[in-house]
Amino acid sequence: MPYLNITTNQEVKDKTQFIKKTSETVAKASGKPESYVMIVLNDNANMSFGGSDAPAAMLDYRALGLPGDRQAFSDTLCTLISDNLKVEGGRIYISMTDSERQNWGWNHSTF
Repeated sequence: MPYLNITTNQEVKDKTQFIKKTSETVAKASGKPESYVMIVLNDNANMSFGGSDAPAAMLDYRALGLPGDRQAFSDTLCTLISDNLKVEGGRIYISMTDSERQNWGWNHSTF
């Protein structure tokens, strides 16, 4: 259910470790089981934010139900990216989409 796609112009040295940490963070912050969390990482992307190629990131989060406190959720994700990828919070966008169960396919069916 929870899906987080991270695109950044930063290079992630240890992708496996970063993805693992991100999966754990998303599960905890969203209150969803980690067994359903999917993380996609696109690093070294050609990006511009505000006309600058300084470190930046775009996060696309989709799930069946969003966390009640989206500001805290945003803070958690921004902190994760800032601490691990050295991207300032003001150069991170997060899109959050609440998907309807019938529009979320899994295991040959929908939720």
